Parts: sequence; C-alpha cells; structure tokens
Amino acid sequence: MSETMEPTVLGPDDDPAGTLAASGARIMVREHQTDGGCALVEHRIPSRRLTSPVHRHAREDEYTVVQSGRVAALLGDRVVYAEVGAMIFKPRGQWHAVWNPDDREARILEIITPGGLEGLFEQVPELPADGSLPDTTALTERFGVEFDLVATAELVRTHGVSFGSHSG
Repeated sequence: MSETMEPTVLGPDDDPAGTLAASGARIMVREHQTDGGCALVEHRIPSRRLTSPVHRHAREDEYTVVQSGRVAALLGDRVVYAEVGAMIFKPRGQWHAVWNPDDREARILEIITPGGLEGLFEQVPELPADGSLPDTTALTERFGVEFDLVATAELVRTHGVSFGSHSG
C-alpha cells in the first residue's frame, strides 16, 4: 500500500480543506488518497440553493448520493428529483446542475471518478452574491469544466432557487 492510501477516519464535522464554511462543500477524500481513482465531496445545500452553475466536465463522472433532504438535478434537458438513499449518475460530458428545491437543508455525497475535480472547490470557494462568475478560462483549462450561465439563469428563474454565496 502506498503512503497516500492510508486508512482514514473523518468525523462528521472534520473539514481538512476548510471549504465547508465558504462553499458548503467538504472535501472528504482527495485523488492522491486513492492513487487518482476517485474523490469524495460532501455538499450541505441550504434551502432553495444551487450547488453550482449548470456545467459539464470532460474527464470525470459523478455519482450523487442523497444523505438528507431532497434534491433536484438538471441532467441534460430533464429535471429529476431524488430522496434520501437515492443516487444520481452524471456522466462526463453531460450538462448538469444540482439544487435543493425544499425549505430545509439537504446533504449529498458526490463520488467523483477519477479524482481531481475536488480541487475546483478550493479555487472557487465562495460564489459572488449576484450569481456571477469570475473569468472561467483558467478553470476550464485546469479542470476541463465548462459553465453555462444562460442555462443557470433560466434554471434560477424557472425553479425559484438562488445562486450565489453559501450561507449556513
């Protein structure tokens, strides 16, 4: 076993990367801990909030497991809803977004394969309150992620959710 693949216990409020307070995302397992195989990120999603703009990534697949509450997801051009215990698969190259459609916090675990995309949460730890994004060229180059802010604005309008600074 390599040094990077050591057994680990992470308590329910342990946040080694310090991203939870800023973004609602807690990086639980990094790619170097799995020799690049995967990463694990927890999202605590406040009421009626998006976790990110509509986006797609070229290299990673994501598996979202609902831990509490209920979430909605845009998968291409369809919207699905998932309850506790459900899993949503978002394959690489698929436009998607996840949000909390309800009045109480939701929690999800994202399994990202292969790992590496978790570093994005440290690059953009807090989104501006007006929902705008900084120039995303560097993020696209580094992480292979594209953002669709027109689709994001439509999702916000249609589903009555907000996009911006995390609070909670």
